[in-house]
Amino acid sequence: MTDGFRAGIMAAAISLLAMIGTIGVAVAQAPDPLPGGAPRSSSVGQGANATPAVQLTPAQKSAIYDAVSRERSKITPPPNFRASVGAEVPGSIELYTLPPEAVANAQAASNYRYTMVNNEVVLVDPLNLKVVDIIRR
Repeated sequence: MTDGFRAGIMAAAISLLAMIGTIGVAVAQAPDPLPGGAPRSSSVGQGANATPAVQLTPAQKSAIYDAVSRERSKITPPPNFRASVGAEVPGSIELYTLPPEAVANAQAASNYRYTMVNNEVVLVDPLNLKVVDIIRR
């Protein structure tokens, strides 16, 4: 091989590596989707402990509420807890797995847990115990 040919191959390899690096940066900056393909468009809270806000349609919220309401007798209401999006749920409050029929068409909610407060379904991120959504009838 000639020195010119080697230099051309090296230049092409460097260009290719630079393009791959640029693509990696672009991918790292894109929001990663929630299960079910819904994008994470906003966060609850701030900083490294921010909780992605769950994006559910009114139909999905209604299905979750209906499914959870059927299991209401199993749920112990938490005492003295006022739910609001972004609030931290005390560790003493029991959180429940959403029933399969609740997440059948709402995969974005499948990783969350819930509790009932004042006839409202409170969705909670189990990793940081932050309220991500409140579903009202």
